[in-house]
Amino acid sequence: DWHKLDLPILDDNVRNDTLLVQTTYALGDGTFVMAASSNEDKREGLRLYLYRPRPDSSAEVIASSKPGFDSGTMLPTFLIDGHAEDGLIIIANMGEKQSWGQEAFWLKDHRFVHLGFLDVAVRGWKTIDDSTFQWRTSIADRTRVSGRDGSFEFSFTGDSVQLYDDQQGHQEVMLPAAAVRYRCTEEKPVLVINDTAIPPKPI
Repeated sequence: DWHKLDLPILDDNVRNDTLLVQTTYALGDGTFVMAASSNEDKREGLRLYLYRPRPDSSAEVIASSKPGFDSGTMLPTFLIDGHAEDGLIIIANMGEKQSWGQEAFWLKDHRFVHLGFLDVAVRGWKTIDDSTFQWRTSIADRTRVSGRDGSFEFSFTGDSVQLYDDQQGHQEVMLPAAAVRYRCTEEKPVLVINDTAIPPKPI
């Protein structure tokens, strides 16, 4: 199984007139990952960029992920399985103040392979002044990953998860965490509820 790789958020180490950097992480091999948006394209928003810093402090961009579009965050969590040749799994929390779910990527051979969207969050409650309301937070720390060679399964720990869409006509469903999984290959996430694969909605 894959386990979390604790990478601290670093100060920006490149200067780029076209990118607004949100967070930066060192992968330990001379390459870095940053979540950044482009000044030149406001529509697509944040992406993950794999890059090397050049001596002049510019970024040699090696690869970039699919864009986050309207999301105000793209906060990555990195997972490894102990074998460098297997690459990294990255789940990136999307949303604004609350979590919208996680984009899942496999970073392998200097390429971001998009595995799909994990449409789940942790639901709690938040009180401000005299009002109490639902508050959805990132499920990243409760996500477990198994598999290799481009075929992965994402499962969740804890008591329950909020599934934003069960693909059967119900939104914001609370389910036992053990009941929900995703089987993911490139661009083909399959939601599994209680061991039953749910056919994806027609596009």
